[in-house]
Amino acid sequence: LKDKNISVDESQFNVLMLESKKIARASWKGSGSDQTSKIWFELKEKYGSTEFLGYNSESSQGVILSIVNINKEIESCDNHSELAIILNQTPFYGESGGQVGDKGFIFNNNFKFEVTDTKKMFGDFYIHYGKLISGKIKKGDQADLKIDSVKRKNIRAYHSATHLLHESLRRTLGKHVAQKGSYVGPDRLRFDFSHNKSITDEEMIKINDCVNKIIVQKSDVQTRLMTPKAAVAEGALALFGEKYGDTVRVVIIDPTYSIELCGGTHVGNTGELGLFKITSEAAVAAGVRRIEACCGKQAEAFVNQEMQLLQQI
Repeated sequence: LKDKNISVDESQFNVLMLESKKIARASWKGSGSDQTSKIWFELKEKYGSTEFLGYNSESSQGVILSIVNINKEIESCDNHSELAIILNQTPFYGESGGQVGDKGFIFNNNFKFEVTDTKKMFGDFYIHYGKLISGKIKKGDQADLKIDSVKRKNIRAYHSATHLLHESLRRTLGKHVAQKGSYVGPDRLRFDFSHNKSITDEEMIKINDCVNKIIVQKSDVQTRLMTPKAAVAEGALALFGEKYGDTVRVVIIDPTYSIELCGGTHVGNTGELGLFKITSEAAVAAGVRRIEACCGKQAEAFVNQEMQLLQQI
């Protein structure tokens, strides 16, 4: 709109947005998926935000604020039920930005709860899904929280690899390349991006080589908290359509290579990635292509399988 010299009354927009939320809240019927949304909205207003500790630690203590079973808040549970747990703070990363949620355990002397997935809602409200394995869990309990550190280590590597791939695509194919979606798991990554033709064999080699060059350099990965305006001024890539707060987390992988706004977890040094290898490339929509790739031990296993297949042929 700035290019067209059209101004926006942001304060009035925010007022109208609040009114719209109030109307939407009042119109909830409380059935199906709406009921699910309603309980999380109510619990968010009741307990506030969850403090995320996972950037610097893989374990912590926390207080159980809420226990949810079949979309109802309960005071306690002593059977092997599927539950959702809300705590005041957590080291568990909630699924967002393409990165999958953490797994692990929440426990004390009286119970043990296995976390099979973690979700993040409303930007800063973490929900721990899983099953009570033993004992009795109740609201107000203080508990120990421990994530699956092996899974987190792999996820960190894949998220950093995604940033390296993004920049490699921009340098090889052109600055028109923009992220259209991603999946960052413990064993692979998927990256959707804007590009209107298939990638040639020569381009594929360049993309792979560009990523592996940064890995071999063992470049440090730094994170900084900045305002969105300051981050973009320093060259940080911001995803179109994403909502950013007053302060954003900026991930820097070699200041001359990759600077992106990102709330995910990352390695401390690119050497931790080991090896990067693209496993597939295809079109998924008009003007959108998808790359799948692996790194570390998974990349080594993929290369070994390819070599065995080549020998068989």
